[in-house]
Amino acid sequence: MRRILLAPDSFKGSITAREFCRIGAQVIQRHWPDIQVIQRPLSDGGEGFVEAMLESGQATCHVVNSLDPLGRPIKAAFAWQADNHTAIIEMAQASGLPLLSKHERDPMQAGTLGTGLVIKAAIELGARRIILGLGGSATNDGGAGALQALGIQLLDQQNQPIKPGAQGLMQLARIGEIPQNLLDIEWQLACDVSNPLLGENGATAIYGPQKGVTAQTHPKLEQALAQFAHLIDQKTGHNITTRPGAGAAGGMAGGFMGLLNAQTHSGFALLANSIGLNQTFEQGVDLVITGEGRMDAQTRQGKLPMKLAELAQTYQVPILGICGQLDIRAEQAPEFIGLFSLVNRLTDEADAMQQTETWLADTIYSALNLYLH
Repeated sequence: MRRILLAPDSFKGSITAREFCRIGAQVIQRHWPDIQVIQRPLSDGGEGFVEAMLESGQATCHVVNSLDPLGRPIKAAFAWQADNHTAIIEMAQASGLPLLSKHERDPMQAGTLGTGLVIKAAIELGARRIILGLGGSATNDGGAGALQALGIQLLDQQNQPIKPGAQGLMQLARIGEIPQNLLDIEWQLACDVSNPLLGENGATAIYGPQKGVTAQTHPKLEQALAQFAHLIDQKTGHNITTRPGAGAAGGMAGGFMGLLNAQTHSGFALLANSIGLNQTFEQGVDLVITGEGRMDAQTRQGKLPMKLAELAQTYQVPILGICGQLDIRAEQAPEFIGLFSLVNRLTDEADAMQQTETWLADTIYSALNLYLH
């Protein structure tokens, strides 16, 4: 029996990786019922990171009370592996951009306290290792809110706790003691970007605009992160301004690197290892289908579909790429035997969002019709 592996990332703002797998499985089972379908929704650390872990059956789900980026009550889930005391958490669940409407996006106010509350719940459960997926955040506070939730005092000139968001970070004057139990935890940051904390390629400049950063708030945000980095250096001797990846998730990576000795790892590699993706290939796969919302020149820079394509190559398994929008030529991605787009550049984006499920099913069918013999 032939086996097809469905292993996509999410189409941001449209469908989840899990939904992609469901749609793909339905198409294959309807038209090629003799093919076995393996579903492995993936994530590089952003939206869907926890869901991908749970879908693999390698962890159990814990739902906790938390707060969104503006402090409103929400529920958030994390994945728990009891046998090795590992919690898998994605900051997008409590601090993600999709939690805010467009007019609410303002990193001066948005904070990461909610993510800290999720982490705190995992620690209370007994977590000794925490894999924190970074990506899709609405924040630019260096992870200050999350660190406060974990018991690290961040104080202003009057020795009062700073307020949420970068507005509060601008008032930071002193960092309190770091609880030993936090330093005893192994912190792994799932992060596939290498942006520094500051500068033209930093957190604020590159990711700020989509979060609501304006020309007026940009220098204030940059100054707040620079001050935070200075105080971290004074406190721990860790210069996070020179650390690749410190700018991930609005500088949250930098805050956790500097104060909790966190290490960054490829989100894809962490997830692939945790769900046994190599073992899936070793058991035999005849074709892989992956995808994401957009495939372009950045796809070659280590994005999830390319990393999966490289893994498939090591097992000599052909791979198809399906995306919402395609802006890369086939010869630029020779790892794939075919690249397919749901829409063309003339399609209205709002219409495309509403039609995604139907168009995805049609595209998967068309692609498989070409390559299944």
